[in-house]
Amino acid sequence: MVWEEILTLVGIPAIRGFAGWAENALKDEEISPIEWKQLGETIIRVGVIGAATYFGLNGIGIDVNALGAGASAVILDFLLMAIKNKKK
Repeated sequence: MVWEEILTLVGIPAIRGFAGWAENALKDEEISPIEWKQLGETIIRVGVIGAATYFGLNGIGIDVNALGAGASAVILDFLLMAIKNKKK
């Protein structure tokens, strides 16, 4: 049970990061070191948001499953990136 939750919390950000990254990185059919860095940043950012949501809410007594925490992390990341890109 614990391993499933950990794999979910790690897998969701990895899938989200890779999917978004591959779409943009492969446009010019060449992957630069900066693009690899961006992939790592995305996976870490979404993973931290998901883990903080999961452990934070469960820590205060609100029962949240790992899938819900991971999905909410992806949605929050999309919102944060939209706000960041709008400011530019």
